[in-house]
Amino acid sequence: MTNSKLLKRAVAAACIAASGIAWWPATAAAPEIPAARTIRVLSAAADASSPSAAIWNKAPVTEVALQPAFPGHVSIVGTPATKRISAQAVRSGERLYVRLAWADPTASTTIHDTDKFVDSAAVQFPINGQSDTLAFMGDPGHPVNVWQWRADGRVQNIVAKGFGTATPIPHEALRGAAERTAQGWSVVLVRPLRARADEGVSLQGRRSIPVAFAAWDGGNEERDGFKAVTLEWWRLQF
Repeated sequence: MTNSKLLKRAVAAACIAASGIAWWPATAAAPEIPAARTIRVLSAAADASSPSAAIWNKAPVTEVALQPAFPGHVSIVGTPATKRISAQAVRSGERLYVRLAWADPTASTTIHDTDKFVDSAAVQFPINGQSDTLAFMGDPGHPVNVWQWRADGRVQNIVAKGFGTATPIPHEALRGAAERTAQGWSVVLVRPLRARADEGVSLQGRRSIPVAFAAWDGGNEERDGFKAVTLEWWRLQF
């Protein structure tokens, strides 16, 4: 699907989200995710909670291209700085670890007034596990679960049902760790595979699930909807 078509879908979904109407008709077939957009999960009995843990040297690395997010508000202007992100995943026991690394020459760790924001990164899953969910924040009938790391030390579990509907949902088992590298950031997000329906996506028993990514460069005044994203789903293959 071309970026222009994706933008039209995002615009339509933003309008539909405001009306409360489901985005996809019941008969719509879930689109196939190409094999080239696959991130393979390494299964290993290892502690992968640190971005520099030895197990990450064995996990496959996938380079993911990012694009500017749909500008859903007039205040969102400019071009996001992050062009690509490296993604890895490890399953150890009943936990999934996702490691993200990207270039960012300046660490932005505090918010100041209206011109300084924090660096951040996120992983997104469709709660129903299906690729017919809109990859840009879902829609009223197809919510998404976002795991977000922020450079001020916060890790948030978020559920969204379309643009502008992101709602933090407490989930103490979602953890994050970060390290500065010579190029920028290396971050690990970890959560148990199992989750209650009101907490977000359950990964228990799945062989694969669509996944999307986002990054914010606080030094570029990026925040909220001003970010770099994957406009289409990738596949996390267990």
